[in-house]
Amino acid sequence: MIHLLLTFYLSFTGFVKPAPVTSTEIGKGIHPSVAMDQHSTAHIVYGQGEVLYYTTFRTGEQAGTTVKVDSLPGLHLGASRGPQIAATAQSVVITALDKAGNVWAYSQRRDTGQWQKRIRVNDVPDIAKEGFVAVTAGADNTYNAVWLDLRDNKRNKLAGARSTDGGRTWSANTILYQSPDGTICECCQVSAVSQGKHVAFMFRNFVNGSRDMYLLQSTNGGQSFGKADKLGAGTWTLNACPMDGGGLAIGPDGQISTVWRRADKLFTAHPGQPEIERTTGKNPKIAATLKGEYIVFQQTGQLWAIIPGQAQPVSLGSGAYAKLTRFANDRVLCLWEQEGTIRAALI
Repeated sequence: MIHLLLTFYLSFTGFVKPAPVTSTEIGKGIHPSVAMDQHSTAHIVYGQGEVLYYTTFRTGEQAGTTVKVDSLPGLHLGASRGPQIAATAQSVVITALDKAGNVWAYSQRRDTGQWQKRIRVNDVPDIAKEGFVAVTAGADNTYNAVWLDLRDNKRNKLAGARSTDGGRTWSANTILYQSPDGTICECCQVSAVSQGKHVAFMFRNFVNGSRDMYLLQSTNGGQSFGKADKLGAGTWTLNACPMDGGGLAIGPDGQISTVWRRADKLFTAHPGQPEIERTTGKNPKIAATLKGEYIVFQQTGQLWAIIPGQAQPVSLGSGAYAKLTRFANDRVLCLWEQEGTIRAALI
């Protein structure tokens, strides 16, 4: 009987389950987000109820002191919705949404450790009701935020704002992309990354009945963006929202890496190149290193990691909604939620 169950498990997953990676508990909550600064300190935010918590993590050390940043009435949490974080040498910025549809930003000065009172980023109130936002830090203490926005016609479009003072103030909002068919995908997380003046946003579009991933790029720090380019050669015709926004990274060589779901398959792709099928699963994230691409994904209630140089995915145990970030020494930190706790592991 045990042999039959094992045979079924292997045929279902497609790979052998090795021993789980050792993980540590960061705190009580859900939906972690993580960002690396220039000095290889990982900055972490997560939520519990309506409360936002912040801590840090460095290789070879335990997590830092956990700080309560704020209690945000109606904080959007769950199913890829939750606070996001980015950091520079001078500041840390957290973005979070309330259920009324407002994007809020918190800024911390690194020299004092003090958090500024939240300010609203969207200049039209109550227009980000789907609850998806992303933020990334660039050169010269600048930040770019991007979210799904309903203004003007109550159809979701990609909107953004830019801060040039460490998140203390934000620019007038800009509509970055609007689908020719009226709306982009309504309930998939958007992604944002940057390196120097290079800024990239990834989102799931909705064009001609297909829900494919698209990429927007800027070479001037987010002051302007080129056209939205579809990722991969195939398409996913779907009259529903898959609630899966994929993952986006910029490697040490400046190349963009993406991972995303089409039906039950996961694919990686570089802009302008065909996609590569990797495995079955959902909710993937990616980190690009000098050794190759690390990918973490969900499958049947378990988290798995694809690690360069290893023939089979590695088990992270049970959990969901993982995030990845790369340290300067090419170690990769993975965070995820597991039964109301935030777990962390170096992979």
